[in-house]
Amino acid sequence: MYFATLDFLLFIVPVLAGYWMLSNHPMVRGLWLIGASYFFYMAGSRPPDGSLPTAWYYVGLLAFSTVLNYVAAARIDRLAAARGDASESSRRRAQQGRALWLGAALAGNLGLLAYFKYTNFAIEAFCDVANALGADLIAPQLQLLMPIGISFYTFQSLSYTIDVWRGSLRPEPSFRKFVLFVAFFPQLVAGPIVRASEFLPQLHRRPRLSRQAVGEALFRITKGMFKKVVFGDWIPVVFSDLVFTAPENYTSLEHLLALYAFTLQIYGDFSGYSDIAIGVAKLMGFDMPENFDRPYQARGVGEFWRRWHMTLSTWLRDYLFFPLGGSRKSPARTYFNLWLTMFLVGMWHRASWNFIIYSNVHAFAMLFNRWNTRRRAAHRAVGLGAFAGGLVLGGISYGLGVGVLELSSRGAAVLTWIVLAGAAGSVFVPEDARRWSTAVHILLTFHFTVLSRVFFQAADLDTARIITQRLVDWDGRGFRPGLFRVESWRSFFDHPPLDLPEIIVSTGQWCAEHGVLLVLIAGLGYHFTPRSWVDDHLGRRFAALPGPVIGVILALLGALLVDLLDGPRANIYFAF
Repeated sequence: MYFATLDFLLFIVPVLAGYWMLSNHPMVRGLWLIGASYFFYMAGSRPPDGSLPTAWYYVGLLAFSTVLNYVAAARIDRLAAARGDASESSRRRAQQGRALWLGAALAGNLGLLAYFKYTNFAIEAFCDVANALGADLIAPQLQLLMPIGISFYTFQSLSYTIDVWRGSLRPEPSFRKFVLFVAFFPQLVAGPIVRASEFLPQLHRRPRLSRQAVGEALFRITKGMFKKVVFGDWIPVVFSDLVFTAPENYTSLEHLLALYAFTLQIYGDFSGYSDIAIGVAKLMGFDMPENFDRPYQARGVGEFWRRWHMTLSTWLRDYLFFPLGGSRKSPARTYFNLWLTMFLVGMWHRASWNFIIYSNVHAFAMLFNRWNTRRRAAHRAVGLGAFAGGLVLGGISYGLGVGVLELSSRGAAVLTWIVLAGAAGSVFVPEDARRWSTAVHILLTFHFTVLSRVFFQAADLDTARIITQRLVDWDGRGFRPGLFRVESWRSFFDHPPLDLPEIIVSTGQWCAEHGVLLVLIAGLGYHFTPRSWVDDHLGRRFAALPGPVIGVILALLGALLVDLLDGPRANIYFAF
């Protein structure tokens, strides 16, 4: 079930009504939410085109993960008490038992995730490597239907077991509350990834809701719906998906604009979903963690990942980077830990050769960012080692261009100069409070993100090669007439229902001809405004509006959704 649909409206109204009618009956209220959450999950398991049936094991996998982590955590906590026994053999058995239960939870959760997410790519990669060595293999493709949200609820429930094993969290005695923690429908299929320490305590108190909280929740939902539908759904339908589907038919400028469009699209799609999830949860009296903080305003790659999908970044920091030793080990080990963490952040999204490249690009950018940050903190000048590193970076970029992306020598050289220019800008432009230097670092980070999206959005490596070739072999052509036209706007101003002045008609026709481009510019411009303008000032004004006015705004938003789209589009992160 998708948020931006009439189905969700018909679902959420009775769910909220029943929830608040049962506010004095905690057990029944919890069961009501569990039933609603499982219904929501199963209703969302069917592809929107109806091409495949709902897989029964979707809900079975969710239930399996829930039971496994609940039992494992309970056993780990029970064995923790046995470690205080006087007998050395008893303490050793208890320690071994805790390790076995933690291993079972890790194997069960991560094993299922790896099977569904990485099996086909592992087979493909093996065959590709074997063929490169002279074999003649054809990679079979297993018909694995990716369970929606498996990455999110796996990480969420597994963190509970690890926290109990560490001793930083007591196990939840109520199985009913734990089931609700794992399956809570607003964030079940696409996050934010909620920690047990954040959510379970909220289940032990009576829910409360104020008028201010309702206003804030409706504002988050309204903002999220607009971002999801306009930026996340409409822009790809009318522009960016067309370019990425048939890249050979478009000019270099159109490819660059499509990358800008996708950069806005993926932000609108995912952050819009998070806004709606946070807003819906707030309507039930629950607080959920923020997942985005204007990531394209980041001044470096490290800051970008602290602002983008924050609940995933902090999860991998706390449960992978720190356990590996974090930055407490040698410099070489620290850089390895950082590379591995960032590589897995990238590979978490999808298993393909494209994401092998995408993951390493961002991982090595993080290593460069750490080196540059520490150099500045120590007030060290750029020495011969840095220039040697630049030569290595240039060699890697050129090798990537020629050997992997199959660019011409000239194209690989252009790619190399782009990479080196960006690195030089990050090194030599000072990081201080001056506006011009801040703007330079933001633009460098933003364009690094934009260009790396080639490997994120392209369907396969061949498509990524075509797009990259178009960008580095710049053809100098513009975009074709009518590419950015919005037909509904054009029809209105070609045949206006009223006798409008000529200047309004001509201006409207021009806007209709460039409508998609204008929306793209406005969307990116919105993202670069100060967060307080929208989230604080506009949010407070929205929440203070009378109820009927908010109702009219939501009705107009609904009409906009119907006008823009023929049907719902799945969120990009549903596939992860």
